[in-house]
Amino acid sequence: MNYSRSYLLQKPKKTVRRKSKRVVVLAALMLLILAVVFSANLISTFRSIHNSADWAGALRLQKRGDEQIYLLYGVDYRGASPYIDRLLLLHHDPVNAAVSLLYIPGNTLIETEDGSSEPLGRLYRHLEEPAFIELVQELTGIPVHHYLTLDYQVIAVLGDYLGGVENAGLEGETGAGIQPPREKERLNGFELYRFFLTADHPGPPWEQLCRQQQIMAALWSKMERKRFWQWPKVVRLLSPYLETDLSWKELTALKEQFAGYSFAEMKQLTLPGEEKTIGGYLCWVPDAAAIRDMANLLGDVCPVKSSEVRVEVLNGSGVEGLAAAVAALLKEEGFQIVGTGNADHFNYTATQVIALGEDVEKARAAALYIPGADLSMLHQHDPEARVDVRVIVGSSYAEHKKNP
Repeated sequence: MNYSRSYLLQKPKKTVRRKSKRVVVLAALMLLILAVVFSANLISTFRSIHNSADWAGALRLQKRGDEQIYLLYGVDYRGASPYIDRLLLLHHDPVNAAVSLLYIPGNTLIETEDGSSEPLGRLYRHLEEPAFIELVQELTGIPVHHYLTLDYQVIAVLGDYLGGVENAGLEGETGAGIQPPREKERLNGFELYRFFLTADHPGPPWEQLCRQQQIMAALWSKMERKRFWQWPKVVRLLSPYLETDLSWKELTALKEQFAGYSFAEMKQLTLPGEEKTIGGYLCWVPDAAAIRDMANLLGDVCPVKSSEVRVEVLNGSGVEGLAAAVAALLKEEGFQIVGTGNADHFNYTATQVIALGEDVEKARAAALYIPGADLSMLHQHDPEARVDVRVIVGSSYAEHKKNP
């Protein structure tokens, strides 16, 4: 059989096409295998930050209704010992679209089993995570549904990996106007870590938290710019420093859920009590009765925002300076102090908190911050009153400050 020259030239082309198809199929198969391996690696990496222990899963079973309560705390080190300088209980009521924050100082004094007292943040080094969370629940009387603990050293690690954070990105509303070092255009990991901590930048707790929230938001924003194939490395960097009962999917959903809330607009509470110097150390002495009342209030409805409450403080004890002291205490917590003065007489023993509005909730919110205040609210509705709450400081307040 004779073949034409044109046929002989075309025959090898079919062979080349068949080989090309094999190469394409083989390449597609290899890409599929790589995708499967990458996905498995990604899922495994994401799971590394999720605590799936039975005790962690049992926290969710305490939830009643739609409310969600999250315990958030960061770990720093004093020498080689871990220490917690502050904790936040975040109460989310999705039905009413309300968020409340309860600030718990790390130096809150806790009575131990041997009868001694030790700061809550220092007890962390002696306790496993479940025992520590149980201790916080006992202190506040509030169930914890989810928890997230962050080792502050991750700020330095992430900051360096992400190439630092631009100084301009940290300027703006940082509480008391505390700004990052202006001589630096960009802060590296260690500089971010130092700016995040409070040692070099003292101030009221809520201002410190505002600064810390801003730094975390800046880091998260830079993380989100990473390509999807870079995320396993990002999460591997995070995993030694982050522990939570929430899955990565839940964490991402939580971020989206709270994106519409402004930190400054959230209702803010501090664990009832007062600061005292004990044994040469500054400690926060909790007020057990006020904490119980606060827990009941939080369980019923979200507390009113302190900045919305107008307060008048009167001295009913005759002890000079008590009205000014209580006024300063409430002002630090964000209440509007309209005025101070003397009461109608100086024979008041208990400190009275009187609601002049239509209900007692604003008075209750103020009473939580006054050590020894009578928590059975007096209601004297006065439509013409220029304040919402009238506080009459009794002589027991001075005694309470001497003997908390």
